[in-house]
Amino acid sequence: MGSANDDLETLLFESKTTAPLFDPAYVRRQDLIQSLRASTSRIVTVEAPAGYGKTSLLAEWEHDEDRATGWLTLREDDDDPAALIRLLARVCTAFASEAESVFTQIATTQTGVLSRLAPALALALSRCERPFVLFIDDVHVLRTVGCIDALEVALARVPAGSQVVLASRQHLAALARGRVEMSAARVGAAELRIDLDGAARIADEAGAHVDQSILADWVDRCEGWAAGLHMYALLSRSRPFAVTSDHSALADYLYRECVRDLPEDTRQFLLRTSILTTHIPDLCDAVLERDDSIRILRDLESRQLFVTADVDGRAFRLHPLFREYLSDELQLESASLVPALHARASQWFAERGQLPAAIDHAIAAGEFPTATALVTAAGLPAYEAGQSATLGRWLREIGDANLLANPSAVVVFAWFAVLAGSDDDARKWGTLLGMVPDDAAAAGINVASAKAMIRAIMMRDGIESALEDAEFAAEVEPLESPWRDPAVQILGSTLLHAGHEERARIVLGEAIHIASVHGNPASIVICESELAFLAIEAGAWEQAAPHIQRALDTIRAGGIEGYVMSAYAHASAACLELHAGRTLSGRRYLARAMSERQRCGSAVPLLSIPTRLLLVRAQLAVGDADAARILLDEIGEVLPPGLPGDALDTRSAFARNLLAEHTRTRERRADSVALTEAEQRVLPYLQTHLTRPEIAQRLYVSPNTVKTHISAIFQKFGVSSRSEAVRRGVELELLGKATELTPV
Repeated sequence: MGSANDDLETLLFESKTTAPLFDPAYVRRQDLIQSLRASTSRIVTVEAPAGYGKTSLLAEWEHDEDRATGWLTLREDDDDPAALIRLLARVCTAFASEAESVFTQIATTQTGVLSRLAPALALALSRCERPFVLFIDDVHVLRTVGCIDALEVALARVPAGSQVVLASRQHLAALARGRVEMSAARVGAAELRIDLDGAARIADEAGAHVDQSILADWVDRCEGWAAGLHMYALLSRSRPFAVTSDHSALADYLYRECVRDLPEDTRQFLLRTSILTTHIPDLCDAVLERDDSIRILRDLESRQLFVTADVDGRAFRLHPLFREYLSDELQLESASLVPALHARASQWFAERGQLPAAIDHAIAAGEFPTATALVTAAGLPAYEAGQSATLGRWLREIGDANLLANPSAVVVFAWFAVLAGSDDDARKWGTLLGMVPDDAAAAGINVASAKAMIRAIMMRDGIESALEDAEFAAEVEPLESPWRDPAVQILGSTLLHAGHEERARIVLGEAIHIASVHGNPASIVICESELAFLAIEAGAWEQAAPHIQRALDTIRAGGIEGYVMSAYAHASAACLELHAGRTLSGRRYLARAMSERQRCGSAVPLLSIPTRLLLVRAQLAVGDADAARILLDEIGEVLPPGLPGDALDTRSAFARNLLAEHTRTRERRADSVALTEAEQRVLPYLQTHLTRPEIAQRLYVSPNTVKTHISAIFQKFGVSSRSEAVRRGVELELLGKATELTPV
């Protein structure tokens, strides 16, 4: 089954990344292509309504191109910033080997995509040693603004001699604003209109024999619209037909006429498979409960009826306009059948391990229990890949009411949100989990224990209440439970920060043992970081070193870069390296932890506070009192309610005293470059051509707030322009490819 699933995944990938076959007998646009190839334009946008031949232009160009090429046809499921950049990187590896570095970058949030993934791809393309042309078709399916932002950043450094060609039904405004800087050219509908010679080639290819006067009338009425001319040619082979010059009415009429003479079985095949974006024969068989789809698809292709096959004939594609018409007709004619068709498609994809497609079809079918179960299974990979836009869309479409009907899903997503999501994600899912009854049935999960663990991590009611919750969870989770090691780890962490250090050491050691048996790297990293924290606090640096090394090794081996505990481990490593006099590696660990601390925020004070306490030490070690002050302010904002003099309060007071002592005994630095979390969220957008109000919309703040943050960034970096700020951000490793860290 594994190899079959891999083969399907390869087929779906190739259906997006293989250029359509170009027929030299069809309309040629050689003069237009040659002028674009000969220009200095590095970005070429082809913008025209559906049916004007955008894909044909790109396919002809790709067919004739002698430079290295890559092709990507975007679909609705690519409308996610992280998924888009990783898909582009996968295409670009054919001619830009460094594009593989994108897969090592972690981006669990949209700003992570802009600060890591997109700049890493831009750098890889800029270093490509041989000229290339990258073709990206159907860019209009990208409706998430973050995708366009990421695309702008990723394509900002295309080298001279190379080009990226993008086709879209809509104007690509974001790229247009950077046209001068990025040396871009635009091809519109006027340049794509078919003339009389082109119409004659279309008619000949379709087997239609018509007079020049009729061709001229078609061209005039269609205004050079390629799709309309092709349909005119198809229809003229069999009978006279009415004509109109209104594109919308023309398309509706012509498509209806094109399918009118088809056998009813074939017509129904087209209507009912219009729910699919890719027509794989086996998939069509499953959806329609038949076994001859390959025969019908080949027949439609031979009729030139807007159906084309890939190179191997394993998958077929309907022209987007034709598919849209068929989909509308299906809704008008047989809307009651649509849910069952989507349900069968969902089952087919799920059985083959293609969960994203299975989820989309389950949601379209209205089968929300199935969709919820599938999202629960797909949630962790989606979080790890930074596909927050896709995950958020699934959850919105399923709805909170349907999610709450599946307690297991709520528990799992609460954990994902805490470990790899944003503060807002963690708060939302923590609240939703609180709404689930303690005795709710959830396969393999004790809901009351899960709720207690999340409450302990978030410490909303203070450290003592968190300790009670942690004690409860550790008591009720049996040894064989997969939730046993996080329960024991949370108890150990809570004991440590409640001031019970000796018992904490014992419990944390137990948690490491259980997590090793269960194969849970997250628990191991947290426990090792906590033990390193205790050793650093006591000045026992030799004891701290092995704990830090095991934490770093586990992050790499477990593939959990980007989880909340990464900042904790890297902050520990920064302290150790700086104490040992290894300044270069210490600063790199410090820069990484400062960047990662955004993900370790106010929703998880059990981890975010000790992380920042270590970062205060590290910043003071490099003489940056301003950065230490920022961190102490952040601690003050997330410090949970508690009694004066408790362990957390005492540790925070000690850090403030360290800062005060540093200020008294050393000369204050005037050139701190440490950014606040808010400034760090703004920085990646300086790579784009977005205005301040547009950046404010992305971040849900006011334009004045953005202006203030940009001014602060300029002042700290000692720059006066966005481009200079971006260069400084790259130097400080706040933007772009993250440097491989030296083992401690």
